[in-house]
Amino acid sequence: MNSIFVMGADTSVGKTVVSAGLLKAGIGTGPIGYWKPIQTGTIVGNDADEVRSLAGMPGDEHIIESTYRFTDPMSPVLAAEKWGKSLEVAPILKTFKEEVSKGKTLIIEGAGGLLSPLNEELFQADLIQALGIPVLIVGEDRTGMVNQVLLTLRCAKEWKLNILGVILMNSRAGLGNAPAIDRFGQGVKVLLEVPPMADKRSMVAYLAGDPVIRKIIGVPAIP
Repeated sequence: MNSIFVMGADTSVGKTVVSAGLLKAGIGTGPIGYWKPIQTGTIVGNDADEVRSLAGMPGDEHIIESTYRFTDPMSPVLAAEKWGKSLEVAPILKTFKEEVSKGKTLIIEGAGGLLSPLNEELFQADLIQALGIPVLIVGEDRTGMVNQVLLTLRCAKEWKLNILGVILMNSRAGLGNAPAIDRFGQGVKVLLEVPPMADKRSMVAYLAGDPVIRKIIGVPAIP
């Protein structure tokens, strides 16, 4: 299986749902874990808890504890500064290497976009570059998202990141966003358009069984 960094082109676009789908697809096919290295806003919610619920897991067997956790629903750098801390790449890399050395595949969910600052010198793009794993971009199929995705791709190119492709959530296909990304994405394509569904659990089940998602994570398609 393949470790993947899941990143949103904007906030609240469905990257936690996609992460849960990837995790669910991989469970039972080899050692796999979900990890959000930097988690903010725990006073209002915790992405690891949501992934555990959405993937239908009773315990923490597939959950890796965040390296940094902050209660405030703020950007990572500001949440850290509020508590007199600085976000550093080294502790995150240490955990990554430890988990990978156990033969584990990691689904890593980002916090913010590529240019979300970690400290005065580094951005999230620097963290992804240091991890050296491919990136899956998640966007919601709505007006304005083509600009967001293309800006993300241009930034990724500057950092020489390996972009697997784009997943569009709540896709209605009528806005023309997927063809526009395919046309102007400099070789990066929309891999999957996920239609609107009644709830997040349905989306996770849909993603976990989709052959595109299973190919991304590197597990066999469901017969």
